[in-house]
Amino acid sequence: MEGPAAPQERRFSAEYVYAVLLAAVLLPLYVCTLPPGLPPYRDAGEMASAAWTLGVAHQPGYPLYIISAKLFSLLPLGNPAWLLNLFSAAAAFAGVLVFWRLAASVFPGPAAFFAALCLAFNFTLRTVGAVPEMYALHFLLAALLLLAASAPWRCAVFLTAFLLGLGMANRMDLLLCAPALLLLLRPRLMAGGWGGLLKAIGFFTLGFSLYLYLPFRSSGWPLFDWSHPAGAAAFFAVITRKSYGSTLDLISLNYSTGELFWPNLKYYAAHLARNFSVALAFAAVGAWAEWRANRGRFLAFAALLIFPGPVFLFLANMPPNPHALAIVEPYYLLPDLAVAFWAAAGLCWAARAYPKAAPGVLLAALAAAGLVFLANAYGTNRRNLFVAQDYASDVLRGVPPGSVLVAKKDVQLFSLWYLQAVKKLRPDVQVVAQGLSGAGWYKASKARYNPSLALRNLNSGTETDWKEFRDANPGRLYATMDVELPGKTPAAARGLVSEIFPAAAPAGPDPWAFYSYGRLGRPYRDFFDRDLGTSYAQALVGSAAARSGSLTPLDVFRLRLAAVFDGEIPDAPLYEGFYHSSRSDWPAAKACFLASVRVYDRLLELSLEYHSLPSLKQGLTAASAYAWLNYGVTLEKTGDRAGAERAYSAALAANPAMADAHYNLAILYWNRDWARVRYELEQTVRLNPGHSRAAAYLAQMRGR
Repeated sequence: MEGPAAPQERRFSAEYVYAVLLAAVLLPLYVCTLPPGLPPYRDAGEMASAAWTLGVAHQPGYPLYIISAKLFSLLPLGNPAWLLNLFSAAAAFAGVLVFWRLAASVFPGPAAFFAALCLAFNFTLRTVGAVPEMYALHFLLAALLLLAASAPWRCAVFLTAFLLGLGMANRMDLLLCAPALLLLLRPRLMAGGWGGLLKAIGFFTLGFSLYLYLPFRSSGWPLFDWSHPAGAAAFFAVITRKSYGSTLDLISLNYSTGELFWPNLKYYAAHLARNFSVALAFAAVGAWAEWRANRGRFLAFAALLIFPGPVFLFLANMPPNPHALAIVEPYYLLPDLAVAFWAAAGLCWAARAYPKAAPGVLLAALAAAGLVFLANAYGTNRRNLFVAQDYASDVLRGVPPGSVLVAKKDVQLFSLWYLQAVKKLRPDVQVVAQGLSGAGWYKASKARYNPSLALRNLNSGTETDWKEFRDANPGRLYATMDVELPGKTPAAARGLVSEIFPAAAPAGPDPWAFYSYGRLGRPYRDFFDRDLGTSYAQALVGSAAARSGSLTPLDVFRLRLAAVFDGEIPDAPLYEGFYHSSRSDWPAAKACFLASVRVYDRLLELSLEYHSLPSLKQGLTAASAYAWLNYGVTLEKTGDRAGAERAYSAALAANPAMADAHYNLAILYWNRDWARVRYELEQTVRLNPGHSRAAAYLAQMRGR
């Protein structure tokens, strides 16, 4: 008996060498590239704040993440955000190890190792494995479910059911794995009969019961208590997300069913090419080999690819713009597990089918992993990324004591929440979420923790509500650049914020003198990193726009800096053009106005690529008319009359209601074509009856 045991022991030890290699490669990589504090990611600030204070996050509450992240954050290892980043890194690494164990139970060690390595270098996994969100834990649970469902254990059905219920207490979309799990468990489910099925349902319910955390915790009114699910009705509305409206998640309702499926599928294909490289060829071969060798397992992993992949993309129906793509991206990780599994199968088949070429096959696998690493090396290194906390700090230091500050976008708002709730900075500032200001639970929470704040619904689109809000609260009212203000609500740029219904003079010195500019790292790593750069750019342009009639060289510097932070803000070169026009430097002004026109052209091209709503396209087209008009003026001033006419005509094509374009055409044809002059003046007065010069010239012509 002792003889056969020794080889089995040696095999066990040799097999786990690959796990040690994975740990040796990934642990230093994952830890060393973590953000030093709060990273710029969609809900990172909110999730970090809710976990740190043991609160209730947005729907469906994510109790598993909140509780486990809170427990992990008790370790005395670093600042709160970094600890929560480390928790996600640990979950991502554990998920890779679990996947390796799954693949190694079917295929030889080298094949499982290289597939796991490609998966570990995946940009999406490394991104969610470096932020305080629930996605890395979601990936780990999906890998555990596959391992449990594939295992020969007697308790596999019950363990899988429990893990599925528990995992859905982290993210509900784990249910998309159910078809794959049912196919893997089918023989044992049939053998267990109805009794086994009822027991499995019981274990699922046990795991799912973690959601009871929400009403129990909410009944104590924690600082973060989204939708206040203390009662039965609110509780069920939260876990079904029925009360989660007016977000980007619902933008798909503006499109017909399936309209955006193919564009989204194209982006997922690009994701696969970037994150698997040569291993995609192995995955294709592996899928074929699995079909031949084990059809049931093939169908299970095909379901894992199809349901969380194409089926989800079809149902989500999100427009393929950078923001929506950044939201959808974490969902790619579930179908990526199937692709990685097939990559291991393909590598195994190739090495066995062509034993003489086995070294070359392994070299190709190593090259695939290396290419994935190199493609994602910069974007996944967030070691020096400070922008989220820097941005929130810059915003808070730009408002005087006792102010009310309104914010809207996720990263901007939630970064402020984190600094106040976790870092305890500037408690004197009342931060208000514009998107939540009309919700009853939010008003109740604010009344409890900020009783001096008289809240109003700031989503109504009426200036009256904003004015009443300002009048009802002491202190000055400010808004971040992402806030949507109704109509012509008075606002004045004050650094990174605007003062609403501004006082006669700004409070304090010029804030740009001491801003950190977010220590923005270029090029940007992802959409959320870039979005904060856009906030700085918008603020810089707004600062110059406030003095458009008396711009200084310092304003020009800031406008150029804005173009560096975000090259897709057409007002940056437009206002610099005004500066040069005021000094009659027409060649320089012409270059700036042309740059503004080209930015608009690029934005319109992107709006087509992103399948933007017609209202956005129409708004961009109309806004471009002003750039065309000013470009035409500089062409006329530099002697290019034909070019000026084309520019004025382009302005009218973009905005037929632009009276000044007709007026400029009238001046262009002066002494050349009086009938055309008269026509253009008549159109000017028709569109703008208050245009005194056009009216005076037209009266003179009629008098003649």
